[in-house]
Amino acid sequence: MKEEMKIKVLDPFKDAKALWLGLEQPELNQIRKVFQLITPETVGSKHIMAGITIFSPGEASSLHNHPGSEEMDVVIRGSGEVVDAHGNRRTFKEGDYMFIPDGEYHQHVNTGNEPLWLLWCYSPQGYLPKD
Repeated sequence: MKEEMKIKVLDPFKDAKALWLGLEQPELNQIRKVFQLITPETVGSKHIMAGITIFSPGEASSLHNHPGSEEMDVVIRGSGEVVDAHGNRRTFKEGDYMFIPDGEYHQHVNTGNEPLWLLWCYSPQGYLPKD
């Protein structure tokens, strides 16, 4: 008898836990849709958490951090800027990778004219800001 395959192939738009962030204060222009794909709840992951966030043009995340976790981001589509707690800005474009050290405050901003698709991964598992 063959053992069941443990490897999962997931569709980010069908298999993820989807949620909207930033709806409580739309005047801040921090609305974005998050697709949590690799989590303890969705696949039983033990060490990483990953998904995709989509930002409309002009939208941003809040300035936030993930204490105890390092973050890696890959820009799948679009372009923008990442901002740190001191207001420093660095531009990014499609195909770029970002590394955010443990606990570093950061904000992603879509400065382009098309939706920004950002693939993110935290390790060890972090938490997603509630805003």
